[in-house]
Amino acid sequence: MRIKIQNIDDLREEVVRLEVVRTEIETELKVEAQKITSKIRIPLMLLRKLNNFFAGSKDKSGTKDGEDWVTSIFSIGLPLLLNRFLFPKSGFIVKSIIELISQTTAKTVNTDLIVEIIEKVSQWIKSTGSRNKKEAEMVDYGIPPDSETY
Repeated sequence: MRIKIQNIDDLREEVVRLEVVRTEIETELKVEAQKITSKIRIPLMLLRKLNNFFAGSKDKSGTKDGEDWVTSIFSIGLPLLLNRFLFPKSGFIVKSIIELISQTTAKTVNTDLIVEIIEKVSQWIKSTGSRNKKEAEMVDYGIPPDSETY
């Protein structure tokens, strides 16, 4: 709806009308935002509680003390692998014990340990490769190479 503005009074009336429309739209948006936040408030609160329960003490970077991405992967993947492949038909108690043991084991694994293992394996591979290579022995014919005998 377009209103023709002829003078300054029409302009002022249009500004007031637009401000009223803006406040109505703002109040409608606030009501909708409150409805949305009330719907997701309880799941978010539950997720925060679970995060605080499993997170423990965190430092400023948001990770646990002494934990990096390798530790996180091991703490999730190790219990799954053990329960799925090594103990698939075991009971609840055995799976719980495996979970506790694998969680404590996963805390000791970090990127430094993985790098150390990779370096040891690469040194072992290099050392076995150098053992297999035999140096070509010089054949001695009895004549010195710098002699003037032709």
